[in-house]
Amino acid sequence: MQISNKDILQATLEDLFDKHQMLPRIRQEMANVKEFMEVIESNGLDKEFALDLLTQMAIHRRCKINVLVGILRGHYGDTQKTADEICRCAEADLVDFDPRIGLLVTIAQIGSDLQDEIDKYQYPLPMVVPPEFIKTNTRNGYRIHNHGSVILKDNHHTDDVCLDHINRANKTKLCINYEVMRMIQNKWKNLDKPKEDETVADYQKRVKAFEKYDRASRDVMKLLLSEGNELYLTHRYDKRGRTYCAGYQVNYQGTPWCKATVEFHKKELI
Repeated sequence: MQISNKDILQATLEDLFDKHQMLPRIRQEMANVKEFMEVIESNGLDKEFALDLLTQMAIHRRCKINVLVGILRGHYGDTQKTADEICRCAEADLVDFDPRIGLLVTIAQIGSDLQDEIDKYQYPLPMVVPPEFIKTNTRNGYRIHNHGSVILKDNHHTDDVCLDHINRANKTKLCINYEVMRMIQNKWKNLDKPKEDETVADYQKRVKAFEKYDRASRDVMKLLLSEGNELYLTHRYDKRGRTYCAGYQVNYQGTPWCKATVEFHKKELI
């Protein structure tokens, strides 16, 4: 079977998505920092626990100790032991503690290049070739990394669902409307000012989250445009049987801007 350039690109996109899942990608970044590893080893800290702590703090930046205990409790299954190990990490200067506000504060920073990669690739990307035909509830339509339920979240089951509909939706060829993407402003609701009882810091966090999403969406769309502007979205059911297309940056069920940028590839005059 002849392998086309689109097949190669599809394999590359799937590998990028698999490689840049946020938690393992950041964890690997922390493990590559020589200074962190020296602190962990010289203080006899639990390496796996310490790396997970660094990862979570790099994401959250500031965190109450009880919240961090809840996140990391799975290491030991014991709340007190988890809290004690967090304190040991703080004493070893893997994380700072600000007594004025009662928060743990990160010293681990995610590089801007890594953050940009994660923003682009941590979510399933559109396909540039037709998805694989789905025959069971445990496939997602992707070519290589194809294991995943056709039912969203933790609602997977092996009972019959209408896979014919999923396959029909998956094989619909779509494209990006370049003029809409370029000329129309993307928006999220309630970003013009802070909500009632919202702090300035929380408001700024929402604005930054939108800016990251908008930048990543446009980057992915530009990639698709440069590769021929032909794409496919995979689909899944929720527990009530409603159909959702997979995708964060490109999604015809998203914001009004997202809906307007995604069109049928085959157009008819009506």
